[in-house]
Amino acid sequence: MSSIYKRKRNGKNDGYVMYSIYAYDPLKNKKRYFNITLGKIGPALTWDDCLKQKKELDRVFDIKKGGKQEMQLNKAITTYLKHKMIHFNIKPPKNSSIKLQNYHLDKFKEIIVKRYGSGIMMKHIDDHILKWYYEIREEKLKTSSFIVHKRIINGFLGWTKD
Repeated sequence: MSSIYKRKRNGKNDGYVMYSIYAYDPLKNKKRYFNITLGKIGPALTWDDCLKQKKELDRVFDIKKGGKQEMQLNKAITTYLKHKMIHFNIKPPKNSSIKLQNYHLDKFKEIIVKRYGSGIMMKHIDDHILKWYYEIREEKLKTSSFIVHKRIINGFLGWTKD
């Protein structure tokens, strides 16, 4: 959300118009406040000119949106599966491969959500949680199934890190 306002110095308007916005800074890779002086109101600069400049600056800041987005587990899995379907290598995956991948990712989501809640963010799934998760799954799966399961989960986690 951005705004323009008449600047005050020592409690008095000094005639300058400021543009202010809380936006993503690519140099610091985080959000911060930007305060930009548009100019001094006078014959060369009117309030309408400032409104036009505000619209242009809003458009520029909107284009430069970015940064690391924090993704929840549910959204990450959905995005990953869409990505896998669109960006397949030479030929599309078989239906059995898709079902297998969906099954293992659903199990992963089910167990993690049961313990940590549906709002868990991907950034919170660390090595400690994975170790706990793999211990649970190793008990319930055969060795060959566990290897496939671990490969699918690690592939998903590797994709989310990149």
